[in-house]
Amino acid sequence: MPITFSNLKKLEKNVLQGTEKYNFNARLELDELETFEKAYGIVLPESYKEFLERFNGGMITRWKSTSYVDMTEFEPEHPSRDSFMLFSLEEVIDRYTSLRLDDWLLEEEDVRTYPIIPFCKTPEQELLFMVSNKGFTDESPIFASYEESGEYKCVKIAADFNSFLGYYIESDGFPALLPDDVKPSFQVFLEENNIISIAKEKPSHDEVIKRATALLKLDPDDAWSYCTRGNAHMYNGKTKWALTDLNKAIEMDDKEAFFYHCRGDLLLQYGSARKALIDMDISVKLEPDNKMFLTGRADALVKLGKYKKALVDCNRVLEMDRMFELALYTRKDVYEALGEDTKAKVDSDLIDELNS
Repeated sequence: MPITFSNLKKLEKNVLQGTEKYNFNARLELDELETFEKAYGIVLPESYKEFLERFNGGMITRWKSTSYVDMTEFEPEHPSRDSFMLFSLEEVIDRYTSLRLDDWLLEEEDVRTYPIIPFCKTPEQELLFMVSNKGFTDESPIFASYEESGEYKCVKIAADFNSFLGYYIESDGFPALLPDDVKPSFQVFLEENNIISIAKEKPSHDEVIKRATALLKLDPDDAWSYCTRGNAHMYNGKTKWALTDLNKAIEMDDKEAFFYHCRGDLLLQYGSARKALIDMDISVKLEPDNKMFLTGRADALVKLGKYKKALVDCNRVLEMDRMFELALYTRKDVYEALGEDTKAKVDSDLIDELNS
């Protein structure tokens, strides 16, 4: 739902007339918003997208800008300190990525698409947020978060962004954050709209490639996005593109063991086992106790017929974690190659038990 004519007109009038208390940013290109959506697999509510397009964040301050002065050298007064500050897209992305790393407000594991989008902070530094519109029709309500005894409490304060913007303008920039209706609970909203299940949906390899490409548009120096896209290309059978991206990731960060492991995996499946072993060995040297990297090196050694060395790596992993399934599969193959069928059967039975 786009911003209503009256809300848009009121805001534009005050901004264009240079009203002292209205401090908003220049308009934003739609392409930048769409890149943000693609990068993280989210869908912004239409009314909020229109707001960002036209104003890209800002605030209605408590006083005129000339009223703000440095009270002390260390704690200068500033409009953003005591105003409801609507974030610019850059600030939204910064806050979003920070919250996403912690899966803020989400206790579930395996969240693939983080759905919470912060868009404003209050004078008390509380966050106002909406939810990605992916998977449901109506625009997301607006929620306010409060911290009590180290825990966050969230309550619905507006039916959607357009409603919130109306309250914001009518209150001259300082809306009362009151529960919106008889169902103000954030958790109830998540459950009723299946938000967690949507967030856990595994993206296709093509979707991963689109996201990584958009992330690289936002941050060309993100080596992890090159690695992510490279792995997705590998799963799609695009080995040349995969190798190009993984080479780029290593070029940007040659101390990240996972990048070598991924390139080694690509080489092991589609290229040279000897070259794969070099990369797998580097990954282990960088992180000697990593079970996945040790197992990867063992796989390369098996491909080269170096079964006893592979067995050493497998045993080392399984000493750390008796149930590490990848190492069990590899050790089973090693025992079979060495003709030790009884030991291979023990590992095979344990694998079956783990998968039963």
